[in-house]
Amino acid sequence: MNFPYTLFRSDCKPIFMVLPVTILLIAASIVFNSAEAAASSVASGEIKGRIVESVSAQPLEYVNVVVYPKGSEQMLTGGISDIDGTFRIDQIPFGEYDVHFTFIGFEKHVVEGIRVSRDSPEVDLGVVRIRPGSEMMDAVTVTADRDMLLFSLDKTIFNVDRDMTATGGSALDIMETIPSVAVDAEGRINLRGSSNVTILVDGRPSYLESIDQIPATMIDRVEVITNPSARHDPDGTSGIINIVMKRQRQQGTNGMLSLNMGTGDKYNGSVHLNHRVDRLNLFGNYDFRIHGMEGYNISDRNRITLDGDTLRQLHQHEDFFRTGYFNNFRFGADLAINPYNTLMVSVAFNLRDTRPRNYSEVNLFLPAGYDLNTSMERRFEGFGREYVMFYKRTFDKPGRELMLDAFVAASSGDTSRDISVEASPADIGNERYHLQASAPGMVISLQADYVHPFNERGRFEVGLKSISRDLDDDFKFFDVDIESGLQTINEDYTNFFVYNEAIHSIYGMMGYAVGALQFQAGLRAELHNVDALQKTTDDAFDRSLFNLFPSIHARYMASEVNSWFLSYGKRVNRPGVALLNPFVNYSDPMNISFGNPELQPEYIHSYELGYQRSQNRKSMGATLFYRQTDDIISREMTLFGGDNPQTHTTFNNLQSGISYGLEAVANYPLASWWRFSGSASYFFVQLKDDRLPDWDHSGDSWMLQASSTWTVWKKLELQSRFHYRSAEVTAGRITGGGCQQHGGQGIQDAMYYLDLGLRANVLNGNGSISLRLNDVFKSRGFDMFTYGESFTSDLSRRTQSRVLFLGFTYRFNEYRQRSERDREGSLLDELD
Repeated sequence: MNFPYTLFRSDCKPIFMVLPVTILLIAASIVFNSAEAAASSVASGEIKGRIVESVSAQPLEYVNVVVYPKGSEQMLTGGISDIDGTFRIDQIPFGEYDVHFTFIGFEKHVVEGIRVSRDSPEVDLGVVRIRPGSEMMDAVTVTADRDMLLFSLDKTIFNVDRDMTATGGSALDIMETIPSVAVDAEGRINLRGSSNVTILVDGRPSYLESIDQIPATMIDRVEVITNPSARHDPDGTSGIINIVMKRQRQQGTNGMLSLNMGTGDKYNGSVHLNHRVDRLNLFGNYDFRIHGMEGYNISDRNRITLDGDTLRQLHQHEDFFRTGYFNNFRFGADLAINPYNTLMVSVAFNLRDTRPRNYSEVNLFLPAGYDLNTSMERRFEGFGREYVMFYKRTFDKPGRELMLDAFVAASSGDTSRDISVEASPADIGNERYHLQASAPGMVISLQADYVHPFNERGRFEVGLKSISRDLDDDFKFFDVDIESGLQTINEDYTNFFVYNEAIHSIYGMMGYAVGALQFQAGLRAELHNVDALQKTTDDAFDRSLFNLFPSIHARYMASEVNSWFLSYGKRVNRPGVALLNPFVNYSDPMNISFGNPELQPEYIHSYELGYQRSQNRKSMGATLFYRQTDDIISREMTLFGGDNPQTHTTFNNLQSGISYGLEAVANYPLASWWRFSGSASYFFVQLKDDRLPDWDHSGDSWMLQASSTWTVWKKLELQSRFHYRSAEVTAGRITGGGCQQHGGQGIQDAMYYLDLGLRANVLNGNGSISLRLNDVFKSRGFDMFTYGESFTSDLSRRTQSRVLFLGFTYRFNEYRQRSERDREGSLLDELD
């Protein structure tokens, strides 16, 4: 294999050719505003300080800091405190001011008579102590941890950086700690019972690596947006999960080192370095992961005759083994060009080498008399790269800002696969195949957002975005002569599929706060163009769809700690390349799958009504939701018919479906040494389509999650996490590989597991040693009952789920966490 180390291949446009408009806009803005920035810096100053809780002296994050001219009720500017409690508000004209500090569950604090002048342009308030509300004083917890659960108008934030049950794991392990999120044995994520969820990393799709390649130690928090606003792309019918990575911007050099090892050949490590001098911040990350996994699938299929009799057709047992090697590099810089202009650039590279092996034994009863032994060995080597440029322009008016974002991702790699089929008795004949695939691709995204507050309580936001995706899927299938090893191309399965997609969108949003009522409404208009060509048969198809995606969010603050919210949004799930390509996937000889070029997107209308309460680190919320889905994309499994024991799987649109339910989530410190969090969810699902077999296509399900953390000593913590998911009705998985692992329309059985974790702080708090045990009772698995017009199938899948991890983390020079695209906030940030 010619490994593609070149950063810009001949088939990948250089970033400097892709982004000229963005660079020109940035340069023009800098030149145009440099004089304004210089003049403003002379006639203005700043106010800074550090906010702590008066009882425990622990720093407080997300405290609203608002500056008022002396004797005025009109806000001049404002911001929010950082993770370490610090705040800094600049561009304050010379004069005298009062500064108000407010935080839910705490008493309002005011510092009066602050003078900013030419002689004293920088005012340091030092340590500002704010008091908890009197009714909750007895429940104040003395811990430096952040609140695990935070609410905003359209999202829920889970701080996960101290979760012990994900030690040594990946972002996939972090997902298992999030309420309403379920991860099956194959690593597929479900949100509120739906597998169609959009995963973002720092607000962008990650084309470089899958989330099971991201070390858990690099993650700061997770944002769950079940009804996204018009600001977001409409993809993902159940919503968006945004993984926010750790970043650091304090002065000097600091960093973090993490090393972990687990049973079953699992090793990973990461290093994060950050260096800041004045206005320039440099950062770099490297992580590696070696991941081994093994397991088995057991499948039993029955055939239903025209007379209604049930006959046993086959029994299949498959053992599988996985080994993967992953290396990720990321480098970047933030530059505060002047008080108004900030620029961030970063580059990332990913090297992947995966080697799965599958060995299967098939006992056939219809037609009677023979068995099959199959083996499949696969090798994939790939190289991915991402380039990001982000520019932010602020203005004298607080909250007014312009943001430009350019993103390029490219990937390349080669896959080889060897398949052998041995039959018994031998006179039936043996077969061997060799498969080769190459699928280079590129994604380009250009985006501009502008926010304009028109008074203290309202703002308008508008944005443009264009996304281009290109993929060339070159697949070659060879028949191999068993005696000589000679390979002959098989024209029936060999194909070359070219896919090009462009999405152009514009959105506008208006947000306003009147008294205790906050309201936000938006509309996104989108043009989606698809051009695809199956070169092998010269079959082309194209599609052009125009859609409007409205969103509405409202919240009523009944008091400082209680609020009600209502929301609506429209979403879409677009079929990808694997679902559209009509050629056969021959990964499992007994289960043939192929795409459907006539497959249409599915659309969802989502409604939510909920209640939230937050006070002194105690948070709870309850949400009623209802979803109406049209043209549901379903995995459809059928028999070939006659004496042929093979199944074939494709994808079709069901007419519609509904789901509704109730979920509740809570984070509650029971004592200064004991913290509990939990969630409960109930879902009802109903599928509607005249073509479905004569079975019940509706059912309810529910899910429980509970996590408890005990500080048994000031340097030692214990944690447990329990997860249960009941049986549920499904339209079949629409992600992943062959159909055998994912089933078709049917019922997925219940599943539960328990994880345990321990962490001890060492080296004066700069280091920590962690131990965790996943799936204590080895109860985690995937069991699926699938049905069709003439068959039923039972699938049971088990993996190496009980794993013991040992990890060590060391931080130097007080490394702390910061997210990449943090924005200073004000009262208007509640409208985000």
